[in-house]
Amino acid sequence: MLTTKEIERLAVEKYLQASDQSYEVEDFESPDFILRGKGKKIGCEVTEFYPDYSPKGSDLRQRERYLNNFHQKLKTKLLEYYPQGYTIGINYKPYMSEKSSTDLEVESVFFNIKQSINLRYINDPSKNSRGILIHKIGDFPTLISQMIASDDITPKAEWLIPMIESKTKLMQNWNSTFSEKWLIISIGPSRAGYISINRIKNLDSVKYILWNKIILIDIHFADYIEIKSTEHRL
Repeated sequence: MLTTKEIERLAVEKYLQASDQSYEVEDFESPDFILRGKGKKIGCEVTEFYPDYSPKGSDLRQRERYLNNFHQKLKTKLLEYYPQGYTIGINYKPYMSEKSSTDLEVESVFFNIKQSINLRYINDPSKNSRGILIHKIGDFPTLISQMIASDDITPKAEWLIPMIESKTKLMQNWNSTFSEKWLIISIGPSRAGYISINRIKNLDSVKYILWNKIILIDIHFADYIEIKSTEHRL
C-alpha cells in the first residue's frame, strides 16, 4: 500500500506526464514538493479531494475507513464458513449509510445468512450492506468481491472552495520564494473522494488568487483540468 506522500507524488507525476511537462520533483514539507526545471523553482502543494473537505477532517473519509474495516472482518468470517466452493459478492450501501459497530454488523450478516440459507441473494443483511450474493461454483477456493453503490450526486464546483481556502492560508506561510505556486487537487486515491472531473459544473465560478495554477487530476485516468480565473495574479 502506498504512503500518503507516495500518493501525493503520484498525483504530481501524473499531471506532469499528462500535460507533457518535465520537472525534477523534490520531496519537501511545506510545500509538499519543489519542482525544478526550465529556470523555475515551483512550490507545489497537493491535497486529496473529498466532497465534504474540512481542515478538521472528512466524514466521508471516516466512513470509508469504517467500511474497509467492516469488509475485512466480514471477509475473514465468511472464509471461515465458506473456505471453498463459492463466489460471494458483498454489495455495500452508499457512503451516507448509518454508522454502526463492525462486530455487530458482522453478526447481523451471519444471522441473516442463517435465516435465508437457501436463498442465493440476501437483501439488507446489515445497516451498511445492501445485499450478499452467494453462488456455489464447485470445489474451488472461495472468492469474495466487494461492491459499493454510488449515490450518483452531481459534483459541484463549490466543493473545491474550502480546500483552496485552507491550502491558500498554508501557502502564505511558506518560508521560501518560488517563481510559481501550484495547488494540485488529487481525485481518485479514495473511493469516498472519487468523482468524474468532467461532470463538475461551473468551474469558472471558482475564484482564486496567489496561486499560479490550481489543477484537478484524476490519478486513475490521468485526466486533468486547470481551473481558470480572471482574479489570478502572481
